[in-house]
Amino acid sequence: MRKWRVGTVSMGLSLVLLGVFLFLAQIIGTKMFEPFLVWWPIILVVLGIEIIVYLLLSKQENPIVKYDFISIFFVGLLGTIGIGFTILTSSGLLTELQTLMVAEDKSFNLPAIEEELPDNIKRVVLETGEHEVNIEGSDVNQLTIFGTYRARVNPKSDPVLADKDDYTLTKIVGYTMYVTIKATSRHSGPFSTYLTIEPTIIVPDSVRLEVRGERNTIALYPGSLKNHWTVDGPSYATMHVGKNNDVLLSATSRNNLQNGNVKWDSIETPDQGGDGKLYKGTLKIGNGTFYLDILNSERISVNLVEGM
Repeated sequence: MRKWRVGTVSMGLSLVLLGVFLFLAQIIGTKMFEPFLVWWPIILVVLGIEIIVYLLLSKQENPIVKYDFISIFFVGLLGTIGIGFTILTSSGLLTELQTLMVAEDKSFNLPAIEEELPDNIKRVVLETGEHEVNIEGSDVNQLTIFGTYRARVNPKSDPVLADKDDYTLTKIVGYTMYVTIKATSRHSGPFSTYLTIEPTIIVPDSVRLEVRGERNTIALYPGSLKNHWTVDGPSYATMHVGKNNDVLLSATSRNNLQNGNVKWDSIETPDQGGDGKLYKGTLKIGNGTFYLDILNSERISVNLVEGM
């Protein structure tokens, strides 16, 4: 009478399922791994049934099921795999692995913000964080934010940023509106993920603007500036200023200011001791009624353009 060992059916079933999923993955793609990651516990169920059958039939004179060293190996191997999958699932690593296998790098639109500024708002403080941002002036009394973001996501998952509160925080205190672009989530290591935001922020050119950067890139398009703008702490700042503006530009940088197409009225290089040179430049456009200052930057580029 032919006999079978405990664990052989389970091992055979696991190999068949794995082979089928690997074959389908070659045709359909890595998404076929998802059912395998969900249904793998059925192998342990089959293994448990085999052990129960052995216990029921082991008292027979010539049992058709035997349990020997090879059976112990099969049971130990499948049990170890099962325990390993359980640990991966409970710790979240299995989800990370699943996401890694099917993740795609995609670009999304940021949830747009269009918020009318109350009449008493005279000042806007914008905290950009480490994001690369474009800041424009407008003759409309409205704060507008739009743009794109890139993320590595599971194709079946919901958008990472579904609402404006997911990436911005606004707060009005007295006559000042504070706008913060929140830091994005990043995960490094073997299952690294990322989320990068590239917003365009439009503010009324009639209110005072203070921009606080964090060694990031900031592009300024002030338009017909009707108030003072200050930008502090960017790594790289670019300005596109209209020749018909009435602005006094002032810039402080750790690198030479001879970028862009402007000729500065004056450039000073005060001694900074051990910190090296610090370049300070000024440029008057029109009567210089309103000032546009860039402070504590690494590099600055200023361009005068027609029609702004």
